[in-house]
Amino acid sequence: QAAQRSAKAVRIAQPLDSVQPEAETPWTACMLAGLGLGYAAAAAGAYSRQGSGRVARAAEGKPAVAAARTPVAYPIFTFRWLAIHALTIPTVFFLGAISSMQFIQR
Repeated sequence: QAAQRSAKAVRIAQPLDSVQPEAETPWTACMLAGLGLGYAAAAAGAYSRQGSGRVARAAEGKPAVAAARTPVAYPIFTFRWLAIHALTIPTVFFLGAISSMQFIQR
């Protein structure tokens, strides 16, 4: 009887409607918050480097004495990069799948 009384006391002490499940944050909100924070940090870094003139967007004209070259910021993702990766990534995937099928036993 003591066990039944304590169980009733627990049920009375904590009514069901007072316990509410914790709201879950969707993963898309976390992803968008992280992307926004990363973009803001990158933009702030680019803005702080804007006046230094360390990297040029195009090559400068040749001076009379060419001692050192000015670094040029070339784009990373070009049409050539996209074309090569669009062909090689599925090719490597299918070659791996075909070669792994050789080891399937009946």
